[in-house]
Amino acid sequence: MRCKIFTTLLICLGCLLLAATAGARAWISDLTTEELKQRLDQPRKIVVVDTRTAQEYRQGHISGAINIPSSQFEQIAAHLPENKETPVVFYCRGYD
Repeated sequence: MRCKIFTTLLICLGCLLLAATAGARAWISDLTTEELKQRLDQPRKIVVVDTRTAQEYRQGHISGAINIPSSQFEQIAAHLPENKETPVVFYCRGYD
């Protein structure tokens, strides 16, 4: 069941990212924590989305991250940056 949910979320995420970058080349890749830290330390804007539940988010999150639980992905477009060149990083608690 978890694998099916995870797969569905990945497909939805991929579709959302492709739609958000219409006309541009979409790049989807994994980042290590070190690579994310380096990007956050740069002056270039980056949007970080915490996809965990609101309760998990309140317990602790990456500074500046916005919380959009996977159950609310349908409303995600309102939270994405207007500049389609702005990198968007999604993170969650992982999967089993």
